[in-house]
Amino acid sequence: MKDLINQVVGYLADFSVEQWIWIAVAGLILIYLIYNRKQYVNVFKQSVIFAEESFNHGENRKKLEAAVNFILFRTSSLPWVARIIIIKFISRKRMIDIIEKTLQKFSDIFANGYKIDIKGNEEDGEN
Repeated sequence: MKDLINQVVGYLADFSVEQWIWIAVAGLILIYLIYNRKQYVNVFKQSVIFAEESFNHGENRKKLEAAVNFILFRTSSLPWVARIIIIKFISRKRMIDIIEKTLQKFSDIFANGYKIDIKGNEEDGEN
């Protein structure tokens, strides 16, 4: 055990001043990120909430509907085999589910698991 400590001390003693400065800078950045973690979590949570609300209301709701309608319209020009596969597996509900699941994964990772619910992918059409 004493040999291991002596090896570590010998290795650290070989560092140049520049290496120690870079280690200190990296340590300060790490301390700053850990200290301000709650702030970053709040920023991510607010961005997820804003994305959900923008898909549920106003102009972005219309853009979401337009994107879904465009995809459904463009499917009609595909060959019948591709059209059947797409219509069978990718419905309007499924497209909105994919967007919702993506936002939910982002929320789970960065925003403490805030529950995402985009209107339009429910079975009965109501939220």
